[in-house]
Amino acid sequence: MSLVPCRACGHKVDTSAEACPGCGATNPGRKMSRQQHDLIVLLIQLIVGTALLVGGGTLAWNAVGPIVKNQLSKPAN
Repeated sequence: MSLVPCRACGHKVDTSAEACPGCGATNPGRKMSRQQHDLIVLLIQLIVGTALLVGGGTLAWNAVGPIVKNQLSKPAN
């Protein structure tokens, strides 16, 4: 039962408090809100997804690119 400052208003609250008595913020003992946590998780997922998409596209192009160039350079019969 330690007291920590509320993340929203700075009022001293218990770590197990459901809401801050000063401002009414939920889970006042947590360092960041659920929305902030979810936003960080979303940004990480977007970065990893983009990296996988770019990496997969590069690998696919390196595998298929020479075949396409070969087909385009052949004269039409």
